[in-house]
Amino acid sequence: MAYIRCAACGKSYERQDEVALDIAHTVLHKECPEGPKGLEVIDEGTFEEIVLRYPFFDERRL
Repeated sequence: MAYIRCAACGKSYERQDEVALDIAHTVLHKECPEGPKGLEVIDEGTFEEIVLRYPFFDERRL
């Protein structure tokens, strides 16, 4: 998996971190004080689930 960091706290994601994906395709830790808020959340789950569910997270394109 590529190294993607939370836009709110800057920490790299672990596979089992609970995250939210917004309509801008930004991934944020659900427990971060600054996220997720603002844009509409379109999906939630673990980081691994989200990355596997959406083809735009394909490592070859990151």
